[in-house]
Amino acid sequence: MESKNNSNVRNYLTYPKQFSPYTWYKPILVTLIGIGFLLVFFIVLTIIGLVFAANQGYSSKEFFESMSGGYDGFDAYSPIGALMSLGSVVAFIPALMIANRLINSRPFSSYSSSRGGFNFVEFFKSLAAAIVFLGIPLTVYSLLTEVHTGINKFTALGFIICTILAPLQCVAEEYVFRGHLMQMFGSWIKIPVIPIILQTICFALAHPYNIVGVISVAILGLILGFCAYFTKGLEASSALHIVNNMVAFYLTGFGIGKVSTDVDYGSLIFVTVCGGLYLAFMIFASKKLGWFSKVKKDDAAEFNTKIEARNQAKAK
Repeated sequence: MESKNNSNVRNYLTYPKQFSPYTWYKPILVTLIGIGFLLVFFIVLTIIGLVFAANQGYSSKEFFESMSGGYDGFDAYSPIGALMSLGSVVAFIPALMIANRLINSRPFSSYSSSRGGFNFVEFFKSLAAAIVFLGIPLTVYSLLTEVHTGINKFTALGFIICTILAPLQCVAEEYVFRGHLMQMFGSWIKIPVIPIILQTICFALAHPYNIVGVISVAILGLILGFCAYFTKGLEASSALHIVNNMVAFYLTGFGIGKVSTDVDYGSLIFVTVCGGLYLAFMIFASKKLGWFSKVKKDDAAEFNTKIEARNQAKAK
């Protein structure tokens, strides 16, 4: 079914409450179980990394030192660096999926949107817009202002792994912060701006930058949160997040600037202006162009029917 206007689609923040088994404490259980599975995945990933590092001639000491440098020692360019720095975040997706399945209060597609799951058509349209509003300007800005070392940090395999895992890392963060946390807060608090602010605080605290950097991340988190709220899904926020990170990874990997804990005011202003313009366009695209208006399926009705049928079968 389709709705002609995005305003007819269910509210993304309160969408979990549409599912009959959902109660206020279940997202807390999902969080705790998800953290448990994340630790398991991280241990498995660390073992794989140690074996891979040993085959490449690195000692275990060198391996763990490479993981403890923060953003100043950030490595998304070698195979082992990309696997550990990006793969450990990507692991949020299966951890959240498994935890949600065990609690079984709603389908995982409800994290993606209140329109029946993740819509790839809308995602790629948003990706094109993100490239125009942020990707191209950020690339030009970096070329003009960043130090050019001329040193290629990428290995061939590292480039491939980074290209695959970095977008997934961004999507994983969207599912955690704009999906799970923002919807959890939204199901508790009726005023929309409060859940958006709360997930922004969590998002900013998860990134150990200097004070300017934390403010920059907070502004980006607000923009991403409002994108998810107005478009009623994660496609637009994922697209902007991916473009922002991929420009930084590629430019740094090819010797232009660096990923650092120290963020300057110029970058703060740039992200605010370009991100704000992208958000304004997403609101326009949603309300006037009909983007994000297609409802793929009624997740709530379908899920609730299954739960009701299961309960009736148990009662017999």
